Amino acid sequence: MERRDLKVNQLPQEPLHLFQHFVPLSLVNSWVQYTNSWVNSLLERGVIDSRNHELKDRSRLQSWKPTCAAEVYIWLGVLIYIGIHKEIAIEDHWKTPKPGEQRPEQSIIKFMTYDRFQLLHRHLRPFDYTKFTDDESFPEVFQCAQPWSEHIQYATTQLCEPGSHLAVDEGMIRYTGRNSEVTYVPGKPTDTGFKVWVVAQLGIFLRWIWHQPGAEHGPVGVERSKRKKSVSQRGRGGRGGRRGKASREREASEADKVEEVIHVLTDDGDKVIALNSTQSVVIALINLLPNSIYHVFVDNLFSSPDLFLSLRQHGHGATGTARPNCGIFKELIDAKKKDKSGKSGFKFNEIKVIPTPDNQVESLDSISYDFLINLSILTIGKSNRVEG
Repeated sequence: MERRDLKVNQLPQEPLHLFQHFVPLSLVNSWVQYTNSWVNSLLERGVIDSRNHELKDRSRLQSWKPTCAAEVYIWLGVLIYIGIHKEIAIEDHWKTPKPGEQRPEQSIIKFMTYDRFQLLHRHLRPFDYTKFTDDESFPEVFQCAQPWSEHIQYATTQLCEPGSHLAVDEGMIRYTGRNSEVTYVPGKPTDTGFKVWVVAQLGIFLRWIWHQPGAEHGPVGVERSKRKKSVSQRGRGGRGGRRGKASREREASEADKVEEVIHVLTDDGDKVIALNSTQSVVIALINLLPNSIYHVFVDNLFSSPDLFLSLRQHGHGATGTARPNCGIFKELIDAKKKDKSGKSGFKFNEIKVIPTPDNQVESLDSISYDFLINLSILTIGKSNRVEG
């Protein structure tokens, strides 16, 4: 496959215009409408929040005045500023230096008071609060963020045309509030927040999918499938190839109900590859990009012969490190175990290529500083070659 570089289209000349490409006036005007409507509904009910806490005489909300688009842009600027210029407490950004005290005088004081910032910070609504749906598979917190999230993704691919070589991985969006959808991932630079599945190139996030924590959940919008025997488990022979047509059609129908993106076509007719939700998210993310051929790089969280075969049938290449239990050739697993005592049988920097039984996915194995097992799709079709 010919390598395509990421193409950056003509950018706006002014930094402000580039910022407004991701936060356009039309979007901010909708936030203004939602926010003013929300606060009016609170004042009419005599409460200060969605939990119906009583509105008291000294409540900050008593001083509310309708906001406007210009003020929301200022609030965003202040929010970015205090994220860059750290202070012990948020209110410290509004404190002026006293005689004999060493303290910077923050410029944001001229644009917005601390009380007004806190009012907007608490009550700004970038979503229509009247249109929530009670959907366990799409939590309310993600419904709140979805309109802006979708716009940012769309705006990104307006400015950048993805190249051929992409990476798929998990990421964390920092969040320290209380919410049941918060995920804790130890060892990450940001270990607490909302988890997302991301397809990216050169550090640019192109598309992402929310993650709902819990064994019964997973990537939002990517259905869990009933696990069927994989190609590597069935091997070359067995009774799998002699099943009746009705059985194959019934299996395909069941899988289509589970998740459309995991139904693929092979040269031998319809064949269903049932992927778990983590593997399915790779194909789901690629399907969100402009229609083209991609080479996807993943780590061992995703890699399996089934996933790579499915990507191959979708016309894409893939390369990734692999875990010993992902369904690869047994002799490679044994070699990995023996490598701890230096008896893997591999020479330093030696590379071996071993195909899966269906000859669709290759295992590339080498020993340098550690014994590495990689999976890669080396061919797409009979004549097109994909460089690993």
